[in-house]
Amino acid sequence: MKKNIKSGAKSGAMEYLKNLVAMLVLAMMILPASSPRAATTPQMSAEDSLQALLASLRGQALTEREQVARVNTFFNRIPRSHDSATWGRKDYWATPTELLQRRRGDCEDVAIAKYFTLRRLGIGDERLRLAYGKIVDMRRGVIEPHMVLIYMPDASTQLILDSLNRDMAKMSARHDLVIEYIFNVDSVWRWQDSRPVLLGRSDVIGPWHDLLLRL
Repeated sequence: MKKNIKSGAKSGAMEYLKNLVAMLVLAMMILPASSPRAATTPQMSAEDSLQALLASLRGQALTEREQVARVNTFFNRIPRSHDSATWGRKDYWATPTELLQRRRGDCEDVAIAKYFTLRRLGIGDERLRLAYGKIVDMRRGVIEPHMVLIYMPDASTQLILDSLNRDMAKMSARHDLVIEYIFNVDSVWRWQDSRPVLLGRSDVIGPWHDLLLRL
């Protein structure tokens, strides 16, 4: 009995340490350069931050869906910022490395970072789709452009990873989301009557084409 208690305590401690590492990676990544702590805290490079996240997730006994949820939470904690403030441009789609370097970004940057991170964790591209459209905010009375990531754990389930929501949700429950087209590294589809209609190669999307060249 004592052996089981000790084993459970050790397992719990290891889980706590791994979660602490992931939190420290995020803190070092998003610490503003102007912060007093920034002068004394060594900053991880963008690639090192991403590698540390991947190593932390791979080192834990997590299911695939749990890994997806952790990635969703990790990138959702990055402060939001409009492209005009971050990049001095009206519209710019950042690579994951660029997002981590700037330590801020918009919905497109966050969705794209989740997409490429999940691919690096081994989730097949056939089960991931970036989705571009509009978000309807009835409380504020506005409709705005928006991008999310769709994760398909199985053939009948589509989960939305959204920078605006902490938890993943089924697409059928997102009545505030109006999807216009979905895409991955190869193809783009028009979203019509809740079904994808293939249009062609995804590099016809200008910002996406430019991003792929910078990877």
